[in-house]
Amino acid sequence: MSAAIVTGAAAGNGLAIACRLRASRHFIVALDRMPIPHKATDRALTGDVLDTALMATAFDHACDVAGGTVFLVNNAGITRPGLPQSDEVWDSTLGVNLTAPFRWAREFCARVEDGRIREGGIIFIGSLATQLGFPENPAYIASKSGVLGLTRAFAYDLGKKGIRVNCVSPGYIATAMTERSYNDPAMNAARSRHMLLGRWGQPEDVANAVAFLCSPESSYITGINLPVDGGWTACGLT
Repeated sequence: MSAAIVTGAAAGNGLAIACRLRASRHFIVALDRMPIPHKATDRALTGDVLDTALMATAFDHACDVAGGTVFLVNNAGITRPGLPQSDEVWDSTLGVNLTAPFRWAREFCARVEDGRIREGGIIFIGSLATQLGFPENPAYIASKSGVLGLTRAFAYDLGKKGIRVNCVSPGYIATAMTERSYNDPAMNAARSRHMLLGRWGQPEDVANAVAFLCSPESSYITGINLPVDGGWTACGLT
């Protein structure tokens, strides 16, 4: 059996990812500050994504059942748009979106070095902001741009061990984070013009991409950013 650790698994993309990977017979260790639905996890941990003790516990649970094959999905993220952004907004956004994924990946590497993880991989979750600029949210854009740097760095360092590291970058997905844009007719229309497929994404669209990158079918893919955005980043004149 393989195991998958999913952060931010209580709702939205994280919940869909945990459910999809569990359906693919991964043992799921899920972390969130909020209660995690039973359908999404085999072992639930409640707490802060920056809590290093919880990180160690999550990897202990995963490694104990996985037989050496562990995947890490760094999904937890926040956004606090609006200018000017205070130091507190900067620090909290970078903490959750960039520092935490780095620390979880570092913990993953430690388990590779001690031999408890021999196969598997890391999936970072990016955003349209991983490649594009958006107004009034420099902290979020900086953090999600940095996620792609982490993807390439850890892909380089873990490749020699046969461990794959990739990034999945959702576009506008219908979740609580995008609820305001989705429910406002003008904002919805403005965003929909960039979607070549003519619809907003669903959390399951993101989950399917993650499941592919956690499967043998992607065994020769590492170091990439995979947009799941309905064509947003390919869209030109609107």
